[in-house]
Amino acid sequence: MAGTLSQSRPCGEARGQPRNTTAVETARSWCRVAGVLRNTSLVLAGLLLLALPAAGQLTLGELSSNLNGSVSAGYTGDYGNQIESNHGLAFGGSGTLSGFYYNPNFISFTVSPYMNQARDNSSFQSISNASGVNLDASIFGGSRFPGAINYSKAYNSEGNFAIPGMANYTTHGDSDTFGINWSELVPGLPSLSANFQMGSGQYSIYGSNDSGSTDSRALTLRSGYTLKGFNMSAFFSDGRSTSDIPQVLENSTSETATSSSHTYGFTVSHALPFHGGFAASATSSDFNSDFLGNNNHGNVDTYTAAGVFQPTQKFNFSVSTNYSTNLSGTLYEAIAGTGGVAPPLNLGETSHSLDLSASAGYAVMDHMQAQAFADHREQTFLGESFGANSFGGGVIYGRPWLGGNINAALSLSDNTISTSSQNSLGFNGSVNYNRRFEAWVTSVSFNYSQNVQTLLVTYMSSSYGYGASVRRRWGKFGWSAGGGGSKTLLTEQAGTSSSSESLSTSINYSHWLTANGNYSKSNGNAIETGVGLTQTPIPQPIVPLNDLILYGGKSYSFGLSSSPTRRLTFAGSFAKSISNTNLEGTLSSNNSKMINALFQYQFRKVYLTGGYSNLVQGFSASGLPPENVSSFYIGVTRWFNFF
Repeated sequence: MAGTLSQSRPCGEARGQPRNTTAVETARSWCRVAGVLRNTSLVLAGLLLLALPAAGQLTLGELSSNLNGSVSAGYTGDYGNQIESNHGLAFGGSGTLSGFYYNPNFISFTVSPYMNQARDNSSFQSISNASGVNLDASIFGGSRFPGAINYSKAYNSEGNFAIPGMANYTTHGDSDTFGINWSELVPGLPSLSANFQMGSGQYSIYGSNDSGSTDSRALTLRSGYTLKGFNMSAFFSDGRSTSDIPQVLENSTSETATSSSHTYGFTVSHALPFHGGFAASATSSDFNSDFLGNNNHGNVDTYTAAGVFQPTQKFNFSVSTNYSTNLSGTLYEAIAGTGGVAPPLNLGETSHSLDLSASAGYAVMDHMQAQAFADHREQTFLGESFGANSFGGGVIYGRPWLGGNINAALSLSDNTISTSSQNSLGFNGSVNYNRRFEAWVTSVSFNYSQNVQTLLVTYMSSSYGYGASVRRRWGKFGWSAGGGGSKTLLTEQAGTSSSSESLSTSINYSHWLTANGNYSKSNGNAIETGVGLTQTPIPQPIVPLNDLILYGGKSYSFGLSSSPTRRLTFAGSFAKSISNTNLEGTLSSNNSKMINALFQYQFRKVYLTGGYSNLVQGFSASGLPPENVSSFYIGVTRWFNFF
């Protein structure tokens, strides 16, 4: 929380009276409070005297700028079971300085500092008092050589520790980022763009004795050129990152994960007869990572090509191919792309994949198109070669129906794998329908799939999902509701399923009342990332069991706000999340509860604001009791348009 202003000398002690008596200490305490309130009243009075309008503009030579923002002062306090209580007078505010030099297309900038901003004293979404600055600037925006710079720095800001499908758990810490990009766009010459981005952060998780940190930097170069109808482009990227992954779910200290990669590639495309075109690309990627002493390193070369043709208005067809020299590396990159910590993936001394596919579509009638496809895949892993063939077809249908609109798709496929004499029937279908019934607006959707190919030919997946929504207005009163769910699993792999469900509703009556509620439930398995857990992006049998985190839980929230008069606003919210995780036999029961309340009254450009926030969060694996942190605020904010 913000620093406080305390009395510079003791008071309340009568001359000649014995020191350190209970009466004297009580008198001193009340006197300190009275002194703080007296200082607060003086500041509030000063701000109220500034309630008259203030505006202006500033132009200094070729520099034109505008500055607006707010300044606040009030009485604040925070207390909890793991922190010392603190209260006193606090100051804060936020502002935006924007402008340009000579011309907006020459140099323009925006600087937005903020200080001591939190849920209980402003609309800033942080349980703690956050301070920082954001800066954006563009250079030569109207020229052939445009550039831009961005920078941000945050202290004591709020972050998230994620568990899929549920409300995030709360973190707090510091972070900073810096980025710069530049382009060359001269006609007749190859274009060139360069982008560099770096950032770092350190954070702690409420209710845990663990913390995490991230540090990353990335450089990307791109160039494009058109020659005799061929659109060509090339790129290069280099990225490095280091993360201290918090082990909050297994009661151990954080572990360091490092990774680096550089990738370069080339793409080309060209128009073809019959209203067609083709595109091809070649990329090469080198990667290296280290976590818990396990090292992943390798190279992946990928080559793709595709052609699309539409000889008639009703008929189209396409062919494509994809080849990868390192299937293990492809799976690793699928994990790394989600920010996950990738375990060593060993699919054999050599592993590669080849995919050949063709498809065709024909409009058999208005609103309906028939499709046919064929796919052949070859992969080498685990010391064996595997092949798979898939043939099938389907229809796509969409049109107005029964006063609404319906869209549906259905496809069937016959799948064979070289190591099995059995065929599997694949199915993929979806339908969604929306319609207005007088003032009611409704929609429903459903999808189902069976035996759908995954990244590995030996694994097939199935899933289903559903959703519905409805909304209605009666004059000033409105109501809406929605919900849905999904479930995915690998057909022949026990314990690989994941599911989620969600419900939400809201009502509002003019400016008098707005209320909403949300509920979600999920379970599945995940891998670790620097900001929590993420669902496993590849077939789970490939990731070792001791690297998977099993999770399940639910969360719900409610919110209420009202503006009974034009200048008065009340708002409150409640959110709770309950989950269980299992990592290598370590069970953790996790919970989080957040309560927020805020009121604001406007008098000209002065706002009287009061707020309260409470967070209770804990993880049983940490061995600590749940952390309970509360804060409150009462004060005034003055908005200014300085120039």
